[in-house]
Amino acid sequence: MKKITIVGCGSTGHALAALLAQKGHEVCLTDSSAYADMLNESARIGTIRLAGFARGEGTPARITGDVAGAVGAAELIICCTISNRDEEVARMIAPYLDESKSVLIGAGNCGSLVYRRVFDACGRSGVLLGEVGGNFFPCRLSEDRTATIGLPLGPKAIAAFPPRDTPRLAEAFREVWEFTPAKSILLAAFNGPNLITHPAGAVLNAAAIENSGGAFNLFQDGVSPGFIRLVDRLWEEKRSVFEALGFTPAPSPRKMFEGILDEHDETYRYFRQMGGPGSLDHRYITEDIPLLICMFISVARAAGVAVPLYESMVNLLSAVTGDDFYARGRTLENLGMGGLSREEVLARFCG
Repeated sequence: MKKITIVGCGSTGHALAALLAQKGHEVCLTDSSAYADMLNESARIGTIRLAGFARGEGTPARITGDVAGAVGAAELIICCTISNRDEEVARMIAPYLDESKSVLIGAGNCGSLVYRRVFDACGRSGVLLGEVGGNFFPCRLSEDRTATIGLPLGPKAIAAFPPRDTPRLAEAFREVWEFTPAKSILLAAFNGPNLITHPAGAVLNAAAIENSGGAFNLFQDGVSPGFIRLVDRLWEEKRSVFEALGFTPAPSPRKMFEGILDEHDETYRYFRQMGGPGSLDHRYITEDIPLLICMFISVARAAGVAVPLYESMVNLLSAVTGDDFYARGRTLENLGMGGLSREEVLARFCG
């Protein structure tokens, strides 16, 4: 049994807290004071019910806004927060860390770079740190604290930063999940479907999203044969970047979207019900475009590989939203690593 603190009281945080409590771990769910109402209501209800591809219920040992106490008492800290909060959350937990604790970022997206910079500045360089390849699972949380998980649970990639720490990180979290060590946080971040799925869905459906009044459902309203053809082209660009870096890409998400279109395919029964993006402020756009897609483009440029479709999607969505995503995004340039060659990227990120 591990003492685990989950930082982040959204859908993923609640669902993961329930799953790990089911497994017998001592789980604490916490977040900043901005989420006090959410935490207080969850504490009042106490038990989190699971639906979809997980069943039953789990009761965290504590649900609290006392971040200092929650992090201080934990062996393992899992941060299940939107990547836009990475700097905030890293600063929030850093004072309560020491070398006996290990930190895992649940959303991935190369957030380890941000956390590591903050930890180093706070004198916490010895804290073991890394990230999961994308979110643990797609999930939605209802007001009665039922967490519906949209796809079957399965192994997840895990990578540390610096990369030499990956074996230690995988061992530290061995009892938490079935993790597969990845050679780099770049491989972990870029090998999930969100790199392709969310920008394609946002670009092709921007007007429908904006006019939906919050009711748009990408996986019911926005998938078509043309969408799948774009998915394939984006995957081809991704494959070219992976080949330049010596990575092996996951298969194209084509099969997943063919299954979504097939109403008889029960694998996607719950996934089809997961709404969003209901506006152009949704995290599929405001998180994934600046923090995942822009990072991918900057790495592609360093590797000397053209990715015109990805660049076009960022330019189009920047124009539609009025937000220059690449200028403010998570990129090698904005992280102080502009001008790296392919060899230097591999040395920095793969050890």
